[in-house]
Parts: sequence; C-alpha cells; structure tokens
Amino acid sequence: MSPRANAHVEAKGAAPSESAHAKAAPVPTPASNAPADSALAEPRPAGPYPFQLVPARPNPKEATAGRHANLSMEQCRKALRERKLPAEPTKALRGIATPLRLTGPIHGVRFVSPGKRSVYGALDCRLVLALAELARVLAELDVVEVYVDNLYRPNARLPGKKKKRSQHAYGLAADIMGFKLADGRVLDVERDFHGTLGAPPCGPESPPALLPSQSVLLREIVCRIAREGVFHHLLTPNFDRAHKNHLHVDIKRDARGYFLR
Repeated sequence: MSPRANAHVEAKGAAPSESAHAKAAPVPTPASNAPADSALAEPRPAGPYPFQLVPARPNPKEATAGRHANLSMEQCRKALRERKLPAEPTKALRGIATPLRLTGPIHGVRFVSPGKRSVYGALDCRLVLALAELARVLAELDVVEVYVDNLYRPNARLPGKKKKRSQHAYGLAADIMGFKLADGRVLDVERDFHGTLGAPPCGPESPPALLPSQSVLLREIVCRIAREGVFHHLLTPNFDRAHKNHLHVDIKRDARGYFLR
C-alpha cells in the first residue's frame, strides 16, 4: 500500500483532521503481503458481532490518553527512560515539544512509518507513550505490524475560519493504513473496513451487516483501541470520505472527552 495524499476534512466539533496532506515517504504495501485465502472473502452470518455487544467509549478512569497528553517534557522523558522504549531524539522540528523517532518494535509490535529522511516519521515523546499503550493492546490481538502513513505534518490544520493547527502539527497524531497479524494476514483499512458513512463504527448502535471475516477482525481491533481510551480522537472510514483509507488517531492536551466516528 503506497501512501495516499489524504485530504482530511473535519466535521464541525472537536474532531482532529486536516484540510491538506503532504505526501509522506513510502511504506510497505500490506495488501501485497496477504496470503491467498478464499474463505476471507465469504461473509459471516449477520451480527451481533463482539464489537457490537460492548460500549464503544472508554471508562475515563482507565483511559491513558489524558495521562500521556498532559505530561510535561521532563515527565515524558522520564517515563520514556523508565519504560526503556525504543525511541531516539531527532532534530528540532517546529511544533514538536520533544521530537523523537521510533527505532524498534514495542511489545513485539513494529510500527512501519516514514524513515529518517522524512519529517513525517517524527513524533512527540507523548505520542511514543501512547503508541506503547497501543502496542500493548495490539499484541493481545496478535498484531505484529502497524502501517503508518504519517505522524508529523508541520502545516496540517483543521478546517474552519480559525484554521487551528491539527495534532499532526505537534507530532501527536498518526494516520494508520493497516495492520499485519502474526499469521501473515494483512488488514487494510480501505479494503477491509466495510463501514457506512455516518454510522457508529462500534458498540450497540453500530448497524448490523454481513461482514467478511477480515472486516470483523479489523473492526474488533479498532473498537478495542477505542474502548481502551488510548487516544482522544479515533476517526474511521465511517467519519467521511477523506478517511476511507486510514484511521486517524491522536492525543490532545486538556482534551475534554473521547471522539469515535
């Protein structure tokens, strides 16, 4: 899967996306790595699926997004050292308080993102902690790789008259294109999500549908991330057409709640 030039368009409200996307460095093509399996194309019986039977929103007391987003630079660096997370400093970048780059897997999960020659692979220390929590959740779901189109985008802004800066501009967001499982299967967001525009992607209000097994697996991953409260904002292909090929996730200092669409 090559990176797409994603045009992020936010709905009115607190959802974090951008009006323009600069093309990031190439990332591997998940779809080409997927083993042939005709059964994956067969729809399973209509739900309810597990992701429809549980609440879609996290318990704020258990969510980690706020704890990570509100750390000071010193607190974040200390947490990074204590957890021995694989990240190293990179050059100063406008908007990022503590610019870093990932240097290895976290909890056995590898984040495939733009390399050292691309600014789009940089991220803030606080997002490293959030990705570590994401990796913990994904490891429990047998995910071994995450395909990230971009993290930092210095000129990313939200739509509207005020044109506020997106969390991408602070190195606190990621656009995820897909996941690779331990058995070699690849879940591609554009190909496998099978969502419905405007519909809740998770929880009891998620509309019933005949979903292929790959779609069920992908939706389980997405909804588990949302329930764990790893991020403040999680936008799926259900949100708008600009998100048809990726999941937008981010954390935000002093965020007032959790947004899943």
